[in-house]
Amino acid sequence: MAHAASPGESSANPDLSKPIDVKKLRKGWHASPKEEYDYWVPDADIEGSVPLDLKGTFLRNGPGLLEVYGTKLKHPIDGDGMVVALTFIEGRVHLRAKFVATKERLEEQRERKLIYRGQMGTNPNSAVRDTAVLMKNFLTLSWPTLRFRNPSNTNVFYWGGKILTVYETKYPHCLDPHTLETLGEETLNGALTLKAFAAHFRLDMRNKRLVCFGVVPGVGSRKPSLAIYEFDDKWNLMQYQMHHIDGLNYAHDFLLLRDYYVFHMTPFADMTFTAGLKVFAGLSSPGELMKYYSHMPSRFVVIPRHKGAAHQDIKLLNTEPCHIFHFGNAVQKDNDTITFNAVCLGPKFNMTFEREMWLSNASVAPGNMYKFTLDLSKSTCVRSKDPADPANVEYPTVHPYRHGLSTSRYSYLMSSDRTGYKLPYRDVVKHDLKGGTRQVWYSQGCVGEPVFVPRLGWASIDLGDDDDGYVVVQLYIPEKHITEFAVLDAKHVDQGPLARIKLKHHILYGFHGTSTPEVFVGDSHVPKASAKL
Repeated sequence: MAHAASPGESSANPDLSKPIDVKKLRKGWHASPKEEYDYWVPDADIEGSVPLDLKGTFLRNGPGLLEVYGTKLKHPIDGDGMVVALTFIEGRVHLRAKFVATKERLEEQRERKLIYRGQMGTNPNSAVRDTAVLMKNFLTLSWPTLRFRNPSNTNVFYWGGKILTVYETKYPHCLDPHTLETLGEETLNGALTLKAFAAHFRLDMRNKRLVCFGVVPGVGSRKPSLAIYEFDDKWNLMQYQMHHIDGLNYAHDFLLLRDYYVFHMTPFADMTFTAGLKVFAGLSSPGELMKYYSHMPSRFVVIPRHKGAAHQDIKLLNTEPCHIFHFGNAVQKDNDTITFNAVCLGPKFNMTFEREMWLSNASVAPGNMYKFTLDLSKSTCVRSKDPADPANVEYPTVHPYRHGLSTSRYSYLMSSDRTGYKLPYRDVVKHDLKGGTRQVWYSQGCVGEPVFVPRLGWASIDLGDDDDGYVVVQLYIPEKHITEFAVLDAKHVDQGPLARIKLKHHILYGFHGTSTPEVFVGDSHVPKASAKL
């Protein structure tokens, strides 16, 4: 591996007491004038050296705008997705950024106005108008309809020749890997029976499987629905399960193990008939209704992975009231014991766009990572007394090809590891599930989700250590209103970046990202690197 860049602006030890300007920080959510990009980053704009054995594509999705023709969106989660593809090859870097051309985005472009509602409260209509429409439906005995936008902005990944962008309440979209052009909604040959595709997936590389799921909440007498899919690398559906589990109204992430799937049943989702009326009347939205309901259970749902698991085979294990968006490492020690990390949000959590800085009220309900042990033989769940990491953390990522294996060990998290505040996320923490040790990189700006890139690509499932690779992270520099991408040595995160890719413009804060060893720009088009002065 290459060595860390020399100290200076990229020093691994910045002044931690230096305050950050919140007004400048908010500009990280402001769209850039040009918006879409496609170019090779000049060598002169790369501080340090991109390792020659870093080859592949870093993909990241997130909102590319926070207003639609003059109408400000209420929350970033309502913003149209923009995919960033950062390609590494022969020490060079290529950047491509493009909006996901959903049918909702295209229609609003034609009409030049906001047309569709957002799951987080954005509404082109007034509550008075929506209430009047709802009353008309009651009088005419017709079922009301809602038109929610599908921004397809939450995650993006490559598998089986396709790039998919996802937004968990709708179909995913398929993109051309070489151009990021949107090819259209993706039903995966009709396999997505719930018409929903969750934000997170897992890879079982020993069996060459993509494992993903979808959830539709229960409303009234209708029970929730959970569909679990396993596809091979040709997109053949190799396994499918459908379950209707009372209380499992929402799931964003899950654990994949040799013999089990594990979901969290959150007490923060309860779609009652009254709540549904509020949504139809424009008085609330699904995201605004995400809050703690003391009568709802907090449980882990453990589903046998073997085909045809019956309802009686599913175990429901109670845990402390919390909401879990994201899981870290997971290990199945034997047939009956599962150990894992998860970021837990306490009972005060809600989805307020806090100070226009973060997606939830993290200052009030910070993300704390806890260690859990499930004993299936005894039907027990034990959560660690204290957090596994002391900082406010979110967006844990792990080795993408070793999740759930005995070799799965390290998590990389965006963090607020500085004394005196819980926001913004400025640091990257490397956490060791087995040893409990940690490393921290204190950045000069604000970080996004750190993505682990295995140095040995697809072969890394069996070769190299669990941290044999690099961590790529998007970095916003508020003082300059520009975006950078930092490349860290995953073994020595605390030593700072090996390379900082300094853009001359800004890209909005992102949500989730992934990596693939595949390269889509073509080796023959790689320009020769010019000598650095």
